[in-house]
Amino acid sequence: MLRRVLGLRRKEVRLVSQLFNLNAFYDRLAPAYAAAMDLAPVWRRYTEAVLPHLPDSGMVLEVGPGPGLLLARLSARYPLVAGLDRSSGMLRQAGRRLGRARLPVRLSRGDATLLPYASGSFDAVAMTFTLSAIPDGLAAVREIARVLRNPDPDRKQPGGVLVLVDAGYPGDGNRIGTGLAWLWELFGDHMRDEAALMEEAGLEVITRREFGAGDSIRLVVGQKRRIMREAYDAGVSSARCSSRRETK
Repeated sequence: MLRRVLGLRRKEVRLVSQLFNLNAFYDRLAPAYAAAMDLAPVWRRYTEAVLPHLPDSGMVLEVGPGPGLLLARLSARYPLVAGLDRSSGMLRQAGRRLGRARLPVRLSRGDATLLPYASGSFDAVAMTFTLSAIPDGLAAVREIARVLRNPDPDRKQPGGVLVLVDAGYPGDGNRIGTGLAWLWELFGDHMRDEAALMEEAGLEVITRREFGAGDSIRLVVGQKRRIMREAYDAGVSSARCSSRRETK
């Protein structure tokens, strides 16, 4: 309905979204975005939906922390927390928030499809409204699966978990949720089946539910149930070396 009112077809929506330089957009938006998030309790509820699904202890990475609202909660709960974002503006906002609270977090600027961490580094990874902003979603989920802790059957220790909250088209196709998901696409985001991506990346989906306005928000939890192949790690290492050569 909303698409018809604005007179835009799906191809035109994608064309509009391509006009945005998302990195520059988020850098400029960061100060206002940080202030708005402090005044948006519903957004905080959406992002904090990941918390009950994270482990009780361990090292946690947040990919795409933005201005650091959730990251502050994580750093108050876990002794070892890292945050990675492509936007330097968002990282500055997150650093200021964490500095005021005297919370220690390792912040890095980088790409979710080439994470600068060793394999098996984290017990959990949290992503909220980040995967939809990444063009190659499968590459990002595969990288996250790589850095998650491997299961240890001898110690009866489960593998690490990816806990994700993001926007998506509602399963029942209701108009409100469909319209909201279309608006996300209008501004350059990618609506996709996160559970299918997790499974393709080698994670077992243990939780999936829709909530929020028109069921347009999804919570998906994937657990690493098998040790990643060494060949895959070698392939990632080769890709990183190639990427470094291209940027020199």
